[in-house]
Amino acid sequence: MKDRIEKHTHVEKDMQRKLIRIGEIVQSSERNAVKVALINNILGEMTDKFLDIHYRALTDEMTGFVNRWFLNEFLKKTMKSSQRYGQDLSLAVLDIDHFKTVNDTFGHASGDMVIKKIADIITKNIRSSDVVSRYGGDEFIVVFPSTSLHAAKMVMNRIKLAVAEHDFEGGIRSGISFGLADLKKKHGLFEDLVKEADDKLYKAKKHRIDPNAGVNKKG
Repeated sequence: MKDRIEKHTHVEKDMQRKLIRIGEIVQSSERNAVKVALINNILGEMTDKFLDIHYRALTDEMTGFVNRWFLNEFLKKTMKSSQRYGQDLSLAVLDIDHFKTVNDTFGHASGDMVIKKIADIITKNIRSSDVVSRYGGDEFIVVFPSTSLHAAKMVMNRIKLAVAEHDFEGGIRSGISFGLADLKKKHGLFEDLVKEADDKLYKAKKHRIDPNAGVNKKG
C-alpha cells in the first residue's frame, strides 16, 4: 500500500513538472512551430502516463486480470443487458485447491508463480469476450457473456484438466475447484449470481484432495 501511495505521489509531481514546462514553453521566445512540437511531445508523454495509471487502477498487478471493482461494474451492466435481450449469461467462481499448502511448503514466491501460471491457463482457454477477475487471493471469477451453463461448464472442465496436468516449477502440483451459475429471473442483483456460484464452489471443495500432501520442502 505504501509503495502504491509513493508511486502515485511521484506520478503526480511528474505531471505537475510537465505542466510547468508547458507553461515555460508557451512563454518562451521559440518559434511557434518549435513550441507546438515541444508541447505535443510532452502531451504525448502525459497521455501515455495517464493510460498506464488508468490500466493499473483497473487491473490486478500479478495476473493482469481486471480487479474486483471493474468486475462488479461489468457484471451489473452485462446482467441488465442479458435480462433485457433474453441472452444467456454464465459465471464461474474458482479457487486454487489447498493453496495454503503451496505457500507453507514451497514458499510465497512459489505461490505467486502458481497464481500467474493458472491465470495464463485460464486466459488460453477463454474467449476475448469473456472477463476474468482475480476476486481474492487465490479466487477468480470468470464471466461468460452469451454462454449457456453447459458451454461454460465445458470450458471450466478444460481449465481444470489443464491445471491438474501442468508441471509447475519445483515439482509443485496444483488443481482448481469451481462453482457455476447462470442468469435466472431470481437474480435481481449481481451478488445473487456470484453467491449461487460461490455456494456451488463450497460444495465442490468438499471433494478435492491436496496434490502436495506429504511434501516437506520449505526450509
